[in-house]
Amino acid sequence: MGIEGEHLARLEAEGPIDLWKATELLAYDADNPSSVVGSLRLARENARGLREILATEVWEALNRTYHELDNHVRAARTLGPHLLFQWVRDRVALVGGLIDTVLLHDDGWRFLTIGRSLERVDMTARLLGAVPANADASRWSGVLVSCGANDAFLRTYGGDIDQAKALSVLLLDPDFPRSVSYALAQAEQALDDVDGGQRPNGGRRRPLVRTSAAAREVGRIRSELAYTDPALLAADLPAVVARLQAATAYASELVTQRYFQRVAFIEWTPDKSA
Repeated sequence: MGIEGEHLARLEAEGPIDLWKATELLAYDADNPSSVVGSLRLARENARGLREILATEVWEALNRTYHELDNHVRAARTLGPHLLFQWVRDRVALVGGLIDTVLLHDDGWRFLTIGRSLERVDMTARLLGAVPANADASRWSGVLVSCGANDAFLRTYGGDIDQAKALSVLLLDPDFPRSVSYALAQAEQALDDVDGGQRPNGGRRRPLVRTSAAAREVGRIRSELAYTDPALLAADLPAVVARLQAATAYASELVTQRYFQRVAFIEWTPDKSA
């Protein structure tokens, strides 16, 4: 999950890392911005900064989640994390649904879609990178459940689970909203819309499309995946995971440079020359 530095050092200083210590760091630690609790707190703070332009329903859902969070964490530390994780998934799904249904689908929504899509690709790649090479069908079933892909897999392949079939759903399925291919296509479309790209117009010659570097990077990795056999992906999974993570990180950096580059403040001072 990319946890390193002082957070990992503090955890290791207390002895060997076990399930409960990992859960504490990745789920409950409010000081870790990558934890479940830390992410929800940051989401609410960011939303508060955009309160005047954020839909009321979205703000209320995030604010309520924030205020109920501490009670759920206390219960999870006593009873176990399952109910907390289930509640978090429900709340995140609610907020995501509201974002798609009550926000204007303008550039603000498009940037949210870009970030959500790239984050989904990165998190799926991290989950796949944690699966050992000799994983059996039960382990791959757990990965499918973790990605919300179990029902989609069963409808496509039935109960016969193996690595190549699981990867075909998680990486390649163009109809499954949580697949890597679907997320990359969403990010590519949103980037093209933000950049003012034009779509083909009937039988006329297609105008030149102003495609950004980020859209080209996302399109490149999407096309590379689309034309690769699932068996080849399974045979070279660590390299596939590394390429996905590198591509999403690079695309995120390109988006930041193009659209969110901060300009240094220039302070003008009177000329004091004689």
